[in-house]
Amino acid sequence: MHRALEFALVIDVTEAYALEREGYPPSEAASLEALVYRQKHAPELFLGAYLPPSSSSDAPSLVGFITATLTAAPFLTAASMTQHDPRGKTVCIHSVCVASAHRRKGIALALLREYEHRLRQANAKYALATHADQNRYDKVALIAHEHLIPLYQQAGYALIGASSVEHGPDPWFELHLVL
Repeated sequence: MHRALEFALVIDVTEAYALEREGYPPSEAASLEALVYRQKHAPELFLGAYLPPSSSSDAPSLVGFITATLTAAPFLTAASMTQHDPRGKTVCIHSVCVASAHRRKGIALALLREYEHRLRQANAKYALATHADQNRYDKVALIAHEHLIPLYQQAGYALIGASSVEHGPDPWFELHLVL
């Protein structure tokens, strides 16, 4: 199955919201307003997985996405879940979501790897533009339920431990990927 990994556009946010509601319990799913905010304030951190159109009149179909914001904090916090600090260097992933019909096909892992690749590219461009030995992004942080930890570890993330963030009834674990 051919798919494209591209930055999600404003017109894709409604589809992303449908995937979010399908993929997370109501107590954990981001609101449409939160997704709109993230796409508006951090479009370079909103990556979609698209299937090609089935006919020439169709648009590509969003089947998965990752969305994030930035924080200056070294860890994910409740505040970092609702804000975007453009000066921050920690990328806080809020959602890694794949349509149920397309799960277990490697899409989430492909999204995570492409996301890392794009962040590393942005770091290289930033270093060239600023003539400094600094990164634009220092690391990626996310929280996950225990059963998803192996997926993130497969993508190179290290388990930090239990998260202080409370969002829904089940515990969360924080993972980091140093860039």
